[in-house]
Amino acid sequence: RDFVAMRLVQSASVGLLAKPLDRAAVVRMVDRAAEIAPHNDTVQQRAGIIYMYAGAYEKAAVHLAGLPDRDMLMQISLGHSLLLSGKAEEGLDILRTAVQETRAREQQGLIGPFHYALYLNNIGYALAEGNVDLERAHALVAEAMRIHPLQPAFIDSLGWCYYRTGDYRQAMFYLERAARLGGPATSAETHYHLGATYARMGRIRLATLALVKALEYDPQYEEAAAELRHLHYSLPRPMRA
Repeated sequence: RDFVAMRLVQSASVGLLAKPLDRAAVVRMVDRAAEIAPHNDTVQQRAGIIYMYAGAYEKAAVHLAGLPDRDMLMQISLGHSLLLSGKAEEGLDILRTAVQETRAREQQGLIGPFHYALYLNNIGYALAEGNVDLERAHALVAEAMRIHPLQPAFIDSLGWCYYRTGDYRQAMFYLERAARLGGPATSAETHYHLGATYARMGRIRLATLALVKALEYDPQYEEAAAELRHLHYSLPRPMRA
């Protein structure tokens, strides 16, 4: 059972990087892995993270909250999942505590610059995704970028922070940069962020191209599909779950 469960979570992890992504299939694999190996800590920990990245935030929140031991990435993922599953106060408390713990670990030399920047970025991005505490979100992501200024994921996060605060011109600057630096590996999220920003700026053709690209990578990306519907774009037939 442990072997099969590990193979399932490994396949689910690979599935998250597949283009096109099939979120429903990824979630089904994780469901099965968690079911058949309920006492395997590695399986259960990885399952919670995969749920979050697959957009199954309620499952991720329940799963991560039930784990007895969580590292910093799991703590941040739990806060992120709570925010996006309607439990904003609980998620905010976890993320604010994660900021304090991250700073303390960095000062004590327990984590290096990369992980310090990664944790700050992930917390800031979670806040921006939840559309809460945006000033803090911006400050955290900007600090991460000062450490690793060419990391596409960090640049995308900063652009999304600007989008959330309504500064679409600055958002466009950073999101276009993230897309350039990401190249062929640019995520569906970055294409969606860029498309939403173009739409707010009235650049409908560019918005449509970016949003269609996001759906090519992730056909079940409901936010991108909703944005295209808002632009009165005729959507392709969705991928069968």
